[in-house]
Parts: sequence; C-alpha cells; structure tokens
Amino acid sequence: MGVADELARLIAHRDAGELTDEEFQAAKADLLSHPERARIETAGVEVEGISPVRRRNRRRALVAATVIVLALVGWVVVSEAMIGGARLEVRVTSVTAVNADVVEIHATFTNVGGRASLGLCQVTVSLPGSSGSSPLQTPPEPLTTAPVPPGGTASGRAEVVVVAGDARRVTTRDLSFACQ
Repeated sequence: MGVADELARLIAHRDAGELTDEEFQAAKADLLSHPERARIETAGVEVEGISPVRRRNRRRALVAATVIVLALVGWVVVSEAMIGGARLEVRVTSVTAVNADVVEIHATFTNVGGRASLGLCQVTVSLPGSSGSSPLQTPPEPLTTAPVPPGGTASGRAEVVVVAGDARRVTTRDLSFACQ
C-alpha cells in the first residue's frame, strides 16, 4: 500500500468515528512527513477477503452465465438440426452451343439437408478474359420457375448469352449455380 491508500484508510477511520480530528491530523502529519513508514507498516496488514455474500453472488452469476451460454449453444444445435441450411446438389445434363453467342444448359437441382426451400435457381457462365485478364461473367439466368422444396428435385433449362462470344468452348467447369 502507498501513501494514498494509507491516507484513504485514515479518512475512513475518521469518518467511521474511530479517530478524532486531532488523532487524524496527527496520523496524517506523521504519514506525510515519513511516507516510507506507510509502505513498511501497512505491508504486513492483511487484506480483507471477499465477503461470503459477495462470493455467493459471484458464484450465482457464474452459474447463470454458464446456463445461458449452454442454452444458446443448445438452441443453435437444435435449430440447425431442425431447420438446417438447405444444400444444393446440381447435376448438369447437357451444355450445348446453340450458336456462337448462346449456350443452352439443362440441369437438375436437388435440395438436400435441412427444412428450408431453395429459391429460384440461376446459372452464370464465367469464361477467362482475353490474355489472362479477369473472367467475363454473364448475368445470371433463371433455370427453375419455382422454389425447390426440402428433399425435392427440379429440372431447369436456360439459354445463356455468353459475354465472351465463344459459346462453343463453354464446359460444365465454366458454370456456377446459385439458389436464392
């Protein structure tokens, strides 16, 4: 403890009526004239422990926080199992160049896992740009006309205009699918 701590202790004793004003002034003058004594004399003083009430309240707060965290984790696990995120499986049945700029895509979509419907499914064609520049992507084209229910399957067909202008070189690797 330092001088400030010792002075605060003296003030507390004075305010509690344990010291008269004269005793307080004498102890304060002694402390300020010999600050090294405060550290030596108070070094052996035992610090009061936490009261049983405070310890019990801390334990209760810790138990309550633990219960809340476990409840949240349980809720996430159960809701994921019950609702779960829908997962899309796509099987491309054909990719055919209609002409130099248009490719026709036929695909089957299956909603596996979860209990949520997949929205309308779309396809995007992404081809490498000229001389290694960033890929050119077509705007997404819808392949399905209705949401795909959980566990359900839907087939779709779309004619996609290829931005790069070379529909004949489009393969399944150039396609990306997304359902909203």
